[in-house]
Amino acid sequence: MKEKLLSGLKWFFRSFIWLGLVLLGLDIFTKQLIMSVSNGQLGVLADWGIVRISYVQNEGAAFGFGTGNEVANRIIYLIVATLISAGLITYLILKRKETKLFVRAALVMVVTGAIGNMIDRIFYGPLQGKTGLFSGKVVDWIDFDWFWRYVFNIADCCIVIAAFMLIIYIIVAEVKDYREKNKNKVKTVNDGQKVLSKSEKEKLEAEKAEKEQSK
Repeated sequence: MKEKLLSGLKWFFRSFIWLGLVLLGLDIFTKQLIMSVSNGQLGVLADWGIVRISYVQNEGAAFGFGTGNEVANRIIYLIVATLISAGLITYLILKRKETKLFVRAALVMVVTGAIGNMIDRIFYGPLQGKTGLFSGKVVDWIDFDWFWRYVFNIADCCIVIAAFMLIIYIIVAEVKDYREKNKNKVKTVNDGQKVLSKSEKEKLEAEKAEKEQSK
């Protein structure tokens, strides 16, 4: 019983489901807090110089991107987010043992970000003064207005950070492959012979010179 419990905890930790749940909970909590504190009034709630807390209802995709049509944006986002989430979850289930922990964490963060903003669009309509499901807009509140014009949220951060993690992983993997290929080329050129260091070469040349002098 104890071994099964430890095995389950190990699987839960290595699956990074806990990370997704923590980030999703934090995303939902902060959005609810912003809507509660603002009393439904959009705009800047606090200004701390480097960062501002601004309540914005985003009808587009991440960072305000979209088609300009609220209904189209909502439908496109829900379809794309659902497909991406379903695809990544399926991949994580089928390839769990083969996926590196670093990549697994990044993929879980992408799914978390997609689900976090999807919840806004499905359930937050009544909280934003509208009626019915699928009438809500994404709640954004993190505002670095002095260098970035778009307001974002924790779900957006998850997606962006995960993207950088995957880019870093790909770069590191490519560098490793390049070095491995070069090693193989060196081995092929030397036909299995040992590659001598500078000191070893000098020693062999000295020994060869001594033999020639003794003749």
